[in-house]
Amino acid sequence: MGKRKADSQKKSAPRKRVKQNENEVSTSLDTSPQQTSQAPSIAPATVTEAPTSVPGGEEAVVLSEHAQDAHIAAATEEGDEVTVQAPTDELATQDTVIVSFEVTETTSTEQQGGEESIVQVSTTIEITDKKAMLEPDILKRIFYEIILRDPLTVAPGGFSTPLYFMGYWRSIIDYAARANLRSVCKQWADLIANEAIFWRAIYLNGNHIPSPTKVWRKGQGEGPENYVDPSHEAEVDQPEVVDIVGEMPGAVLSVERSQDSPIDLVLVDPTYDPSPGLMQLGRPFLPRPGMLELLHAAMDRPMIMSLSINTKDVHFVKDLFDPGVYLDERSMSDHDMALTDSEKIALACDGKEADHFDVSALLPSTTDTFNGIKTRRQRAIEATDEIETEKLRTKYKVWPKLHTLRICVRGEGWMSDRVRCALPSMRAPALRHLELNLYHGGNRIWLWTFPYAQLTHLTLATEERSSILVGILARCASLENLTITLRRNPDQAEFAHASKHVVLALLKSLSVHIRDVGHTHTHDSTVGRRFLDYITTPRLQSLKFITGVVGRAYPIIYLLKRSHCQLRELYLDFCSSDLVSNPGSDDDLDPFSEEFNLRELLYFVAPTMENLAIQSGLMDVSWLENLSAPHLQTIELLCFGRKRESFMGKLVDVDGPVYDVALDFLQWAEKWMKGATEEEKSNRLMQFVAGPAWDGVGGGTNPFYGRSQYERCQRILCPTDVGEMVSTIRAMGGKVHVWWMALRQVKDRV
Repeated sequence: MGKRKADSQKKSAPRKRVKQNENEVSTSLDTSPQQTSQAPSIAPATVTEAPTSVPGGEEAVVLSEHAQDAHIAAATEEGDEVTVQAPTDELATQDTVIVSFEVTETTSTEQQGGEESIVQVSTTIEITDKKAMLEPDILKRIFYEIILRDPLTVAPGGFSTPLYFMGYWRSIIDYAARANLRSVCKQWADLIANEAIFWRAIYLNGNHIPSPTKVWRKGQGEGPENYVDPSHEAEVDQPEVVDIVGEMPGAVLSVERSQDSPIDLVLVDPTYDPSPGLMQLGRPFLPRPGMLELLHAAMDRPMIMSLSINTKDVHFVKDLFDPGVYLDERSMSDHDMALTDSEKIALACDGKEADHFDVSALLPSTTDTFNGIKTRRQRAIEATDEIETEKLRTKYKVWPKLHTLRICVRGEGWMSDRVRCALPSMRAPALRHLELNLYHGGNRIWLWTFPYAQLTHLTLATEERSSILVGILARCASLENLTITLRRNPDQAEFAHASKHVVLALLKSLSVHIRDVGHTHTHDSTVGRRFLDYITTPRLQSLKFITGVVGRAYPIIYLLKRSHCQLRELYLDFCSSDLVSNPGSDDDLDPFSEEFNLRELLYFVAPTMENLAIQSGLMDVSWLENLSAPHLQTIELLCFGRKRESFMGKLVDVDGPVYDVALDFLQWAEKWMKGATEEEKSNRLMQFVAGPAWDGVGGGTNPFYGRSQYERCQRILCPTDVGEMVSTIRAMGGKVHVWWMALRQVKDRV
């Protein structure tokens, strides 16, 4: 009997597995407040028999497997390749490992909505002793490790970690695992159903909600009411949606089972274009069926602690905070748009006087409390007052528990963005974490009014010039963490006149990403310089700098010297650009980096530096010879310098300079370990990646992180000399990993 059951178990639908890499360095990305209090890891439970498979193509969960792998197994989507790098010593038995850090939008049928319709599987678990049953508290902790998953697998150096919230593309709840666990037995089903933490992270993808096609009545204005249902004879273009039954009911059920506890709500495309084939400007998008009802139910409790919205329809977001009956009041005329920088900063931080109405000052309704006889005029007056009062309550809705707000605008909506949106501190008293990723086609940051003075974490991605950004930051008196993307359209002139200097007194972490907008790449090294020149960060401990032009890192050294801060973490990401550390040499000098001196920068931060990570193309590591960092614990170099050359009609990889870089790094690592104590050795980590160089067409960092449609990186055996040095350092007790990568072409999918 037992053998027959074991055989049947082997025939169940195969699961996609991700092999655990014991040497992999991973960091978790904060996606919701509840993740900060994860339960400690515990020994996995043992179940005598695993449940059989359930519809959806996934094998039912085996507790002993998931408890071990939950923290490293990323969710796999159907048809997507998900692989993780293996440690160097595994290569003796494994030839190649594909490396891909892809982020894809979930289209699996095992989503939140579909989960509730999964047929419960009849399973018999043989238990010889009732005392062997695990206690409910232990089961909850095991389920926590299985159901709540890390949002991303991170590569060496953490450079694959995006600057923005990853919940836009994937839920932190593993819905398939939750459904499978609930299908095991009634006890488990009730345990999960009654535990709010398994339900309060809600991910709702509007593209999975079938939405009706509408016909636009031309010439009738721009309001949503001008959409009508199509006649049977009319030919209309059907919008493409994935029909996942129960997506919206599943979200409603999650709201109910969250038991009024604070929820983390992610909305992807909450609106849609009901006539996608009609080319007519001024047509609004419409909310997905049931979307507004869900939002109002969660808002009225109130229970939304974290709200993240990813959409093309910026007006849906603004209408959520400032309802549409007052659109005329919030619309900006041509005269209003021509504000000075000071006026724009004041509008963004303070808003207008009408934005600060105190809803608590409204008197309660007296319609049902008067027992006497009212005249017709009295009833009419009270009815009018009730309508106006309800409008005010709706317009100035208070979000008392909203702690985190993330808004990502992916593109232009149905009209140009000239409408204001105000959420002052009176209506969002708990807001501390704000993320604005605005579309570069014209979304202006000063059309949003937020309580910047109370924020501790701020993420901005915008086209606004330095004077406005610096002016807003000057109002951020409590800011501790700043992530900012500075964009520049080559057609726009760089802001010229001076700004006021700003001291960010409490800032501990700063991430700066400088990038160009559009397809035209410019090597202008002055982009972003004015912003860095006008801020001072005396308490800065962590700095991440990302740019494709090395020369743009020039202001970093002056920022740090001016701030007199004690930097502990330094991450320099130059993508695939070559990096030289000695600007005095004319041989391999990058013509766009003549002002940046890496050796000087590292010499300045070395006394306090604990973690160092550098990613670039071919790099000069001569600065290692004189590096003296007494507190250094982790050093990671990612060198994308392996070139491809034609030989006998075939493309072959040439290690050349990157091989020398690897040897220099390992020789330094060997010396670093020789003088270390046993305690120091246990705290030190060294990693090196030899990746493919960018040749103008392919290669570089994109294939390594899964951002290329045509190429991927595969891990191969490193050169013999490199492998011998790795073994020598490990024999000394050092933790060192070397990744040697080669390109492979991705076959076209049918």
